[in-house]
Amino acid sequence: MVHFFRAALVAVAFVALALGSSAVPANADVVGSVRGTLTGTDQHPIGQATVTLTGDRTTLSTTTGTDGRFAFARVPFGHYALSAATPQGAASAGIDVASDATVTVALVATPVIGRTSASSTTVRGTPVAENAFSARRLAALPRNDKLDAIVEQVPGIVQFSYDEPVAHGFHGLTYELDGAPLPQSTSSNFGQLIDPRNAAAVEIFTGAFPAEFGGSRQGAVVNVVSGGTELTGGNGGALTLGAGEQGSDDARLIEHFTAGHAQFSLALNGSRTDRGLDSPMLVAQHDASSSTDQFLRIALPMGERDLLAFDLSNQYAAFQIPINTNPNDPNSPLVSVPGTDDVQQEYDRFASLSFTHTSKDGNGYVRVVPWMRWDRIAYDGDLDRDVQAFVVNGDGTTTPQNGLRQDRVASYAGLRLSAYRASDRHALKFGIDLQQENLRSSDLIQMAGSPDFIDDAAARGTQTGIYVEDKWTATQHISVNAGLRYDHSTGYVGGAQLSPRLEINDEIARDTVLHAYYGRLYAAPGLEDVRRDAVITQTSPTASPVYDLQPERDTYVELGLAHTFTSALRAYVNAFDRTAINVLDTTQLDNTPLFAVFNNAVGRVRGLEFRLDASSAHVDSGVSLTNSHAEAGGVSGGTFLFPPGSAGDITLQPEDHDQTWTGNAFYTRRFGPDLRTFATLQAEYGTGFPVQFENGDGRLPAHWIADVSVGRAADPVRKRLGYTLSVDNLFDHRYLVKVNNGFNTTQWNAPRRIVFRITAPW
Repeated sequence: MVHFFRAALVAVAFVALALGSSAVPANADVVGSVRGTLTGTDQHPIGQATVTLTGDRTTLSTTTGTDGRFAFARVPFGHYALSAATPQGAASAGIDVASDATVTVALVATPVIGRTSASSTTVRGTPVAENAFSARRLAALPRNDKLDAIVEQVPGIVQFSYDEPVAHGFHGLTYELDGAPLPQSTSSNFGQLIDPRNAAAVEIFTGAFPAEFGGSRQGAVVNVVSGGTELTGGNGGALTLGAGEQGSDDARLIEHFTAGHAQFSLALNGSRTDRGLDSPMLVAQHDASSSTDQFLRIALPMGERDLLAFDLSNQYAAFQIPINTNPNDPNSPLVSVPGTDDVQQEYDRFASLSFTHTSKDGNGYVRVVPWMRWDRIAYDGDLDRDVQAFVVNGDGTTTPQNGLRQDRVASYAGLRLSAYRASDRHALKFGIDLQQENLRSSDLIQMAGSPDFIDDAAARGTQTGIYVEDKWTATQHISVNAGLRYDHSTGYVGGAQLSPRLEINDEIARDTVLHAYYGRLYAAPGLEDVRRDAVITQTSPTASPVYDLQPERDTYVELGLAHTFTSALRAYVNAFDRTAINVLDTTQLDNTPLFAVFNNAVGRVRGLEFRLDASSAHVDSGVSLTNSHAEAGGVSGGTFLFPPGSAGDITLQPEDHDQTWTGNAFYTRRFGPDLRTFATLQAEYGTGFPVQFENGDGRLPAHWIADVSVGRAADPVRKRLGYTLSVDNLFDHRYLVKVNNGFNTTQWNAPRRIVFRITAPW
């Protein structure tokens, strides 16, 4: 792996010194397409006119043909201004582009600047359940150093324990970085896949999934485009230093430079805190964490229509495992011996090399992406002390606990191939995803009064995905997005599925679109999710391994209504229904915060979500509200200390992350002549989770928190310092996230944290 990194970096840097510039955007890896016609008021086409597409991180230009047609085949997702100037007049439109979306625009040049007939077609380019965050918006959010906190701002997402986002009722999100997959390599890691401050933009699908996405747990799809910094591009860099409450301190170094015509972006981050994981008690004990990550991206234009890009990331994180030493606290039933020093260490390396060729007419492209990932999770239990841990039972008696040590390494290699071609009414895309995983796992479980239990395993598995999809503009007001995906997986368990996807958007009134979607989803359990659970040792330390997890198979339906009030104000309401068999759910491994995966026989979530999103030069704001009910029943795979229900019982009961109402809102106001000064207020509300898993008899109280950030962006041109003051949980409101119930330990939310950061640019 190290040799691959070095060879790829040297090769890209060498070629960068010899090649010319390009109009291809440097971050055009996660894209949609924009096409249309330019006519005059007499409806005659206007040829040889320049059409410009301008976004917050990309500017593209093209020339219309003699028939007035124009096309941009690779447009990074986000909001854009589309404009054209001709002798007959000018035309402009505001449009939103989503990944895999095709936006069709009819520009009409008139003597009045800004008139256009395109507003009705722009809505159809963006799926209802897609939300995007630009770098400017990300920089102003209070908790912008946590990717999970960004994801939790959109409807359909519930913030659960250990800051895990649960999307539309089930665990597991799909992450992609610059168009390459980031497989979740374990079900028990606490570190982030990527620091969102390394992102130029983040896009989140909670539904209406194109056929391009699939093969793994897919409560939501999170696309991250790298390159985000306090800078706007070009050469230069910045150093950020921060410190605050809860023993928090961090440092961040970014640098942008060119070599030949290639663009280099480097980001180095380091942080530590005394409050790392959500603690199982009101006052944190033994809860420190630290992390470092390094990220490098090289974008190398190769002529006018080709782009070669290289991503490399390296991360390390260490987490102390919180303990409770007070047996008299009824909210903290898990008790450990003082001085217990359980620590989890996480190592992650990722590299991808992507090549993109765009057709001469701008209506198509071909993309090739080989990628590799290596991940290690080492849980170092203090076994001699851990076996003295105990749980206080309801009658005052105690139950001894086990000690656990595990070391798991997962390595991946993959290849992504895709091709796209647009015609007058169709935009056809097909692709192949190949992935191989190798797992080595070593577990040692120590039990009081019993021999040590060793569970070592090694396995290899594959995932193959093949898809084809077509964006068909049936009429001026109706678009149909149809796709078909085939997934096949091997490993401890295997499976396959053919999954149709169908989306219909109908503009039933001006700027109002009725949206419907149907899709089948397939999720193969990762190799590391299929190893033997530690809880099996409570039954028999000599029991044979159980590797009976099955792939999850979902049916997802949504019906929504979206309205564009202006180019900067959009709202939607969306009803969704998701049913699944062999749901991949999680349970804790004995007395640790580590998770093992099991199958619920059946699962269902139904809900209604609302989103209002506004953006202008002075204001960024968003409001999300979700009403949902997530249920599951029975067990079809995995091993347990006790059966959750009798054999064959699939009575649906609330999931432990089921929350009836969830709300999020943020408001950012920008000040000053250069609009670099900002203030953000952010709030979260929830009605509380069930007291026990698969037990709907009681719920925890409703909770809410408020976050605030104020600051000023650094000015690299004038070399002026920037700063941010962020306050998480402004009013220090504490609430129970969940209570001990045989599946999970008791957990509280994090307390208030005030952090001040200052940035020096150059």
